[in-house]
Amino acid sequence: MSATIETIREAVSRTREARERVQQHRSTDAVIGVLTQTAKNWLDPNSPWRKRAVEYAPRHSGFSEAMVQEAIDLTFGAINYESLGELLDRELGNRRVLDEFCLRGRVQSRAIAPRLLVHFLAGNVPMPGIVSICCGLLLRTANLVKVSPRDPVFPSLFIESVREVDAELADCAASTDWSRGELALTQTALEDADAVIAYGDDHTISALRQLATPQARFLGYGHKLSFAVVAKEAMTEENLPQLAQAAAFDASVYDQLGCLSPHVYYVEERGQLGPRKFAAALADAMAAYQARVPRGQLSVEEAAQIAKFRSSYEFRAASDKRFVVWSSAAGNDWTVIYDDSPSFIPSCLNRTIFVKPTDGYKRVLDAIQKIASNVSTVGVAPMHERAAGFAGDLARMGVHRVCPIGQMQRPPLSWHHDGRPNLADLVSWTDLG
Repeated sequence: MSATIETIREAVSRTREARERVQQHRSTDAVIGVLTQTAKNWLDPNSPWRKRAVEYAPRHSGFSEAMVQEAIDLTFGAINYESLGELLDRELGNRRVLDEFCLRGRVQSRAIAPRLLVHFLAGNVPMPGIVSICCGLLLRTANLVKVSPRDPVFPSLFIESVREVDAELADCAASTDWSRGELALTQTALEDADAVIAYGDDHTISALRQLATPQARFLGYGHKLSFAVVAKEAMTEENLPQLAQAAAFDASVYDQLGCLSPHVYYVEERGQLGPRKFAAALADAMAAYQARVPRGQLSVEEAAQIAKFRSSYEFRAASDKRFVVWSSAAGNDWTVIYDDSPSFIPSCLNRTIFVKPTDGYKRVLDAIQKIASNVSTVGVAPMHERAAGFAGDLARMGVHRVCPIGQMQRPPLSWHHDGRPNLADLVSWTDLG
């Protein structure tokens, strides 16, 4: 049921009242404990929250039940006492600054959270939305959460699962929904917001930024893409099976719909094994992952796009040895396209991945120069001294995360999403002395 102006205002009032109560007697450590226990509850195979997500999420997200199970493990496996504490300590210097004045340098300071934080969530993958709500609860602010039509399940269930552990803290968050075209409802949600976190396409982020009040802090996370590079040192008979498995995971999980999903694997030539060997091994690993975690349902448009991609490259491969296509035996579950061209080509997603040869990191940097500012994550294998220099070049081009292949979809909770902190941009500071 869609929200109304009245229900939005009631939710804001209710969460603000809960915030006032919680701020008085909940320590930061206590909140960390609540979120840690909530995550543990989700990881239990018999968890009612897990079972409800597996039952209801596929019909909205399009993910298979097995993919929902995988998403739960990835999302809640990253949330624990150590990772939450590290997030706070890394960004704020000391988690206790949310509770009291603490010495920072020569001055006693305290971090002050926004009174109302409004979240606009995307529905392509669940993890960013859950982490966003966790950040709001860590700050003990009032949270109004607008869910996506593609994922109304995870955020709402998560808030209710917090209630099972600490009802008063859960009262600090409310999930709601309305259509993108209901501008009056969006304006109502934003009118009292002290801070806004928004996920979505670039147009959505731009529109919300314009609607937010000038005094509100705005954190917008728009469209990004990712790729990976395999150095020649990794291309050995011994390494290839495990490397292909890790690469298939990164390209397949969340059905390749997230900003961290690679579009292209660049494979350096002159290794013990060549790039085509990697592509063939990747195809086998993609098939194995599909057997374990089937890809979800496609829209008519998505299916047509994959068919167009496949047929185009299969036509070229029939007469040109520079192209090879591996694909699922039945249906369009996955596709690996080997293409000799060094240029970066965005994938049509839904487990469709390019493999391209390269003669070194310099050629990769040239190939991605035009899209570098829009890159989220670059996977690398192996993470050796040469890769460290490559990471420095990527950083200078505006890329914010470089990690091992197999970890692209597993960012630590404390990572700098799009190069920015998760909490530090939301708080203000009061100095004493």
